[in-house]
Amino acid sequence: MRWKRVLLATGLGTLAIFIAVTAYREYQIRTQGWCVRFFPDGSKKVLYGDDCWK
Repeated sequence: MRWKRVLLATGLGTLAIFIAVTAYREYQIRTQGWCVRFFPDGSKKVLYGDDCWK
């Protein structure tokens, strides 16, 4: 019975950390992140910050 609680707490803790890291990364991308714009000729350009959303 006790090992079930440990496994449940470990699983929930891991899930909480994963969600927090994912949310933080999304926040970074939206505020100061980068993106790549691809063009029909096969070239690409890396954009930063607000240029990603234009």
